Amino acid sequence: MDALELLDVLTDLPIAAAIPVRAIARPDLRVLRRAPTGVVHTTPTTVTRLLVPVLTPILAVVHASRWQHGLADVSEFGAYLPRMLVLRELPGDDDDLLAAAAWYGIGVAIGSTTTWTTVLAPEPVPDWQPTVAWWRFCERVYRHLLAGGRDIRPTARGLSPKSPIDRHAH
Repeated sequence: MDALELLDVLTDLPIAAAIPVRAIARPDLRVLRRAPTGVVHTTPTTVTRLLVPVLTPILAVVHASRWQHGLADVSEFGAYLPRMLVLRELPGDDDDLLAAAAWYGIGVAIGSTTTWTTVLAPEPVPDWQPTVAWWRFCERVYRHLLAGGRDIRPTARGLSPKSPIDRHAH
């Protein structure tokens, strides 16, 4: 069974709610019946989704020395969660920075890698809905954190442990 196919079906089901079997499309029901133990609970008349993402990242933070590069880097997380760009200090052209960040819904803060002050709050991801890509993103973040990693970067193939979720762009 294709894990993406299973995740696609699961994202359409509510969590911990018994859904009548007759309300689920036959192809989806076949996928759910082949799911590993613990993913769903099935009875002759209902299916209940048990599996949820192991964690939910809530903010991507990129630390940068140059705001243009930092905005480009933090933009990569836009499909998954709100974003924050942290700079040591506001640049001389802070109007350009704040206008660009506001346009893209990216928050801006000044400070260090451990403490900062928000200058512009990040916007929530508009019309956000959980997707298979988002679920896989959550799983990859979790696996990376379990492996002792802290820094993650989204790539075309998933996540790269070479650059961060809490990332320093130069």
